[in-house]
Amino acid sequence: MTFNTLKEKFAAISYIFFSSFLSGVILIGIGSSFSRMLSEKGIGIATITHILLATIPYSWKFVMSPFIKNLILKRGNSNFNILKIISYISQIVIFFGFSLLGYLGTNDMLWTATITIFLVVIAVSAHDILKAHMKLVAFSSKQLGFISAVENTGYRLGMFMSGVCLIYMTNAVGWSGAFVITSFTVVFATVATFFVSAGRALECTSNEKPENSFAGYFKTWRDFLKTSGFFALLILIISFKLTNSCINVVKPIFLHSLGVSRIAYANMSYFYGLVTMIIGGVVAGAVLCKWAITTCAKATFIMQAVVSVIFTYLAIYKSDLLTIAVIVGVTTFVFGFGSVVFRTFTAEKSRRDVNIYVMLLSIGSLIRIVSYSFIGFVVENYSWCALFIICLLSNIPGYLCSKRICKPDKFL
Repeated sequence: MTFNTLKEKFAAISYIFFSSFLSGVILIGIGSSFSRMLSEKGIGIATITHILLATIPYSWKFVMSPFIKNLILKRGNSNFNILKIISYISQIVIFFGFSLLGYLGTNDMLWTATITIFLVVIAVSAHDILKAHMKLVAFSSKQLGFISAVENTGYRLGMFMSGVCLIYMTNAVGWSGAFVITSFTVVFATVATFFVSAGRALECTSNEKPENSFAGYFKTWRDFLKTSGFFALLILIISFKLTNSCINVVKPIFLHSLGVSRIAYANMSYFYGLVTMIIGGVVAGAVLCKWAITTCAKATFIMQAVVSVIFTYLAIYKSDLLTIAVIVGVTTFVFGFGSVVFRTFTAEKSRRDVNIYVMLLSIGSLIRIVSYSFIGFVVENYSWCALFIICLLSNIPGYLCSKRICKPDKFL
């Protein structure tokens, strides 16, 4: 089946793979490498986390999604290929915006950096919505596991590109040159977009009707939240995302404070860390075939709690580089596992509607973005230990309510 799927829908698969790759490049390029650059140039953690609030459009995907979906439904099979048009525009903004970031690391350029990040994230969010729509409607239920694996692999390789490769290039050509060179990876997504046939890839959307009004759209997700238990759902998403978001955001800055060099950080976080993260995702995929989503969610919360305890230990006791490397490997495995479990949960809850799917992902993104200022405040006014203890405690509510909210959706 895998070979036939690859043969029949190679162009659509390539588009999803390289769109995911692009998403990984931007997420880690901004959230990790750019923040590391600012940290090395003496910018305080509170200022860095405030700048990262410019990634707020990640949480606006649910607002953007109905516009994009309606355009696809109205014009997706016409000669005016809206999917390609939006993709090309997004890729142009990403290319120029990401190239510029390496030049914006000084105090007098921080506002420009904030605006640039804001525009780049809007562009990559639009690209993500197109990718999500194609994933949900162009592949059958039996093919979803395969295409999710393709998506996850592309995303992780994109993280590797802007995590490891960008750092290595920085040693050779500086931050500005490294960001420019990395931005050329957008070309892969451009080529994939050129060859994809949106009319054929999205042919099963022909029976769907565009949403005629905002009222109709909001009624759809309001009814969904009512039937799904909004507060329990929100608590679960917070538990999924808070530990992951806090530790991933502060990891480059925290390890820098521990004296870990730039190259050592890149090696442990994104070189072998990429391998452990992919392994974590593969293990999650295999486990999800055997265990219920409730059990997998509980396992995720337990592992995230353990990671929080380990980072608390690092903040208290001085550790050698090998110990830190092992801990980072364990962390990336856990977050790789948790990411696949979370995306499986949202896919099961979405009823194959890209608007609902994007809305759930947007809630997760909003939690991550809001945590940025929270992180800076806690670390500067209290300590690293206080932050990691909060991460530990955040997993308890999710564990307790997972049985209720993770049960199969009656609409599926």
